[in-house]
Parts: sequence; structure tokens; C-alpha cells
Amino acid sequence: MSNKSRIEFDGFEEAIARLNKLNGNVKNISEKALKKTHEIITQKAQDAITPHNETHQTEKTLRKEAEIEWNGTLASVKTGFSISEGGLASIFLMYGTQSHAVSNQYGKNLGVAEETKRDAKMYNAFFGSSTRKEVAEAQKEIFNNEIRRLNG
Repeated sequence: MSNKSRIEFDGFEEAIARLNKLNGNVKNISEKALKKTHEIITQKAQDAITPHNETHQTEKTLRKEAEIEWNGTLASVKTGFSISEGGLASIFLMYGTQSHAVSNQYGKNLGVAEETKRDAKMYNAFFGSSTRKEVAEAQKEIFNNEIRRLNG
């Protein structure tokens, strides 16, 4: 599952205002914070996919390089698995599947495909409250360190 992450923490607007007042390079600091965000999420996703590595196909689609995208003044970084490169299974791992009847192309019933439980660790790697908190704290720390550095 591919996802875009942005910079989001309490006091973000104030930090930007202080950096601008101190003539800080907001773009570079934002990119540094997004790269750290990517690093945190990618490590958690890597840990979560490890038990599911029979073919390593899904693992290979994990975005390991942080590609920062700017849209005007908004920046984001893609995290997670590339669906177009074969990471579709990550969605089923994250959300699970329902049990359902399976039939062939002629309508013959072949039995029931068992339900696959969702992998909470995989889901939490991207959307869990502990991940969001860790990311927000890391982003805030990067901005605050730059503000302290510029203040002397």
C-alpha cells in the first residue's frame, strides 16, 4: 500500500514562522523532516513484512528511497509498497480478506477460501497512533533543532 506522508505536528505553523523570521531554509528542513518520516515508516513496514516473506515479491516493492514531492508550498513523501510494481498483497495483509466461496470459470463450486486476518503490525506501521506520534515527535525535533541552531 502506497501512502503519502506530510509534515504534521502541533506548532508546525509557529515553527515555520520562526524559521522564516530567522531566515532559515524552510524547504531544506522540511525535506529533512520528510526523509526522517520515510525512514521511520519504512523500517516499521520492513519489520512487518518479514514474517510474510515466502516469495519476497511484496518486500521488493517497498519504497526504500525517499522521494520528496512539492506541490506549491506543500511537500510530501511516498511511503509503503508500490502497487504498480507488485505490492498489491500489502493491502490484503493490512486489511485482511473475507472468506468467500470459490468457483471455477464454469461455475463449479471449489470450496471456501478462508478468511485472512489483518496484520495489525503492518497496518500500524503506516496508520498506528504510535507511528504517528513517533513521526510527529521526530519532525518537531528536526524543526526545533534548526530553530535553536539559528538562534545561536
